[in-house]
Amino acid sequence: MSREVRAIQIAIATSIVGTLAKFTAGVITANMSMISSGVDSLGDLFVSIANLVVVHVSASEPDDDHNYGHHKIEGLGAMFEGGFVFAAAMFIVYESVHKAMLGEVSHDSALGVAVMVPVLILTFGTVLHLRKVAKETGSLVVKSDAMHYMTDVWVNVGVLVSLALGWLTGEPLVDTVISILIALSMIRSSFLIVREGFDVVMDTSLDVETTGRIRSILDGCDGIRGYHDFRTRGGRVPHVDFHVVVAGETTTRQVHDLFLVLRDRIQAVVGPATKVLIHADPE
Repeated sequence: MSREVRAIQIAIATSIVGTLAKFTAGVITANMSMISSGVDSLGDLFVSIANLVVVHVSASEPDDDHNYGHHKIEGLGAMFEGGFVFAAAMFIVYESVHKAMLGEVSHDSALGVAVMVPVLILTFGTVLHLRKVAKETGSLVVKSDAMHYMTDVWVNVGVLVSLALGWLTGEPLVDTVISILIALSMIRSSFLIVREGFDVVMDTSLDVETTGRIRSILDGCDGIRGYHDFRTRGGRVPHVDFHVVVAGETTTRQVHDLFLVLRDRIQAVVGPATKVLIHADPE
């Protein structure tokens, strides 16, 4: 079992606990902020289950129909995740306004606090683990899951603030305002996730700093007279390809050795999974 799969399974377990705890306490206390957070956790659960499928497909070996592998499905998975987060946020806005118009008032804030504190700690621990796995594996899906669950952390903090302010002020609109702020945070997160997934699907280039470092490697290489047709692609398996100009008398062996040197230097900058493609042109 891969590290990505184990990380997502941990996230699924966290979302199940959070969903059950928040919905139960939210219904008992009639607190819309807790119910909204429960909706967010339910969304986490569905998205993490979908991500589990995405990770399995992404790890599949290249085949006759997909010669370059299946890694781009991670971009589609991230876009789906962002869309789900956005839909959940809009539902929260609707329910919050609807509850305020009906004049419903929450109660028993102590129970809500007792539920939210351990859920907050559990969720934050999950985020730290997901971030670690994403950094070590380069998985966009796990990285998106970490961003998503970090939103859940802030949602939980917002719920605690709502419970505390509601208890101190006795103002029912506090619950509504906090719920809408939670939804706005979710909407922002959804756009970030969708944009990153879109970048993968559209073969967006590596960032300016990284491409600058690669160009510096090529500029400082004594074995080449110049280079052109320089292109890069980000994602879980980054690609860097270009043409190099070498002396006309350069042998095939020398070109091959040059390729190995450049490949190792570029992978040291971009990452070990980077595919480096070089075409040699005689001067």
